[in-house]
Amino acid sequence: YHDCLLCLLAYPESRSLRAVTRAELKRVAGLARDIVAAGPARARAKLANSGIAWTDVTISFGWDIARWLVERFPARADLDSFGENGLAPQSILGEALAPMEFELAASAAAPLDFIAEACAGKRATRLAALVRAFARLPCSDALRGHLFETMQPFIVIRPGASMLSRTFVRGLPAATFFHRGGLERSVDLRVLLDRPLPAPRRLCAAERLHVVDAGRAMLAALGRETDAIALACPDGLRYYQLERGIAVALYTMRPDRRSPLDSHVGMMVFKNGVPIGYGGGWPFLGACKIGVNVFAPFRGGESALLFGQVLRVYRQCFGVERFVTEPSQFGGSNKEGLQSGAFWFYYRLGFRPLDPRAAQRAQDAWARMRADPGQRTPIGELRRFTGSDIELRLDALPECEPGVLSDAVTRWIGRAFGGNRAAAEHAATRLAARALGVQGMERWPAAEHDAFRALAPLIALVPDLPRWPATAKRSLVALMRAKGGDEFRFHVGLARHARFGAALRRLHDESIQA
Repeated sequence: YHDCLLCLLAYPESRSLRAVTRAELKRVAGLARDIVAAGPARARAKLANSGIAWTDVTISFGWDIARWLVERFPARADLDSFGENGLAPQSILGEALAPMEFELAASAAAPLDFIAEACAGKRATRLAALVRAFARLPCSDALRGHLFETMQPFIVIRPGASMLSRTFVRGLPAATFFHRGGLERSVDLRVLLDRPLPAPRRLCAAERLHVVDAGRAMLAALGRETDAIALACPDGLRYYQLERGIAVALYTMRPDRRSPLDSHVGMMVFKNGVPIGYGGGWPFLGACKIGVNVFAPFRGGESALLFGQVLRVYRQCFGVERFVTEPSQFGGSNKEGLQSGAFWFYYRLGFRPLDPRAAQRAQDAWARMRADPGQRTPIGELRRFTGSDIELRLDALPECEPGVLSDAVTRWIGRAFGGNRAAAEHAATRLAARALGVQGMERWPAAEHDAFRALAPLIALVPDLPRWPATAKRSLVALMRAKGGDEFRFHVGLARHARFGAALRRLHDESIQA
């Protein structure tokens, strides 16, 4: 009933229905609060991890979400327990204690008791104490995250009536679209993808922070997290307000955690302010791996339109001519995807298997379904052609897989430097800077300097780089610096730099043939 109300709020037919639904959601939240406070144990157990207001969610969240909860919602999250197979926190946190606390560092106490003793006298939750101790560890933030996960900490979120619940988390306010004419169940995808996007919504700092909080909160309420949203940079956010009350938020990761090439760009879809789906893409040089998950209460309905709007945003933001989706989205070992026939959702929109045999089997099954519309494809048969990636190809485009370029760099480090990565990185940075005429790099922002250094080993493999025209060199430097600043600007620059794109595709093809 709670989820039906959310669906009505996302797809209201009238102002009166919207008003009644809002009031009813508040009433249902109050009922959930009463059940949690004094209801029978069985009812309380059914509400646990539901994401409904006033009900607890207990999940083993990662470092970035734990830190965010302490910073943004310190009174609504705490440490619940540790997994049986996790490392003891004292085996990790010894370096975060004062040197004279060697006895505490060697403690054999149970994990929760150790945390309680370590934070004795501090007016903070156990989770806050753990997060602050981890922040003191002398290591990179990426390693800090890995160490945090090895403890298997379980965190309990007590959302109350806050945005940490599915009941009350919302996107940015906008005019409501009322569905007086019903739902739009089909879409001409090619036409939609070419429809020009409006300019992204101009956001103040508070609105940017709200959208980042909303994305994290929605996933936390479901016991999920993705790197792109957990590591989202508010300054790297874009929010598109589209037709029929649909909004798409794109989340780029902090510069220090981005991939040097196809960085993960996260996404959250809102319908009349209600979060109704999430996912992400990995754009690079005209191609984009894409994954979209519509939340259960909102499946069916306008799913084709919603997915089409997501593809439209990625296509026009990143110059995408080819979308690729992995089997985990529609088949393979995804039992739910197989049972729902999700493959055919993609097939109707124009996606086709990359494997020729799978493509032929799918084509045969589709022909039988067209001849007999009541026929359903047995799961056993679906498995025969849903183990391959599927693609939507909008234009002829030479392939250039980032993984192949990465392998080429690894071979170069082994061949030219005997596996000495520090020497290879230093030499590549020096070579790229000299060939591109870079000066004053020490005055760049640290993130831009790091991005240049990360891309330098790939740039060093371009054989004719010193002979490039000065304009091509300057635009390549700007592109490399953008990777440490504006992820959108990086991809726009990559799409426009025909000379660099051609060089990367040559390296890709030569690496495959090697």
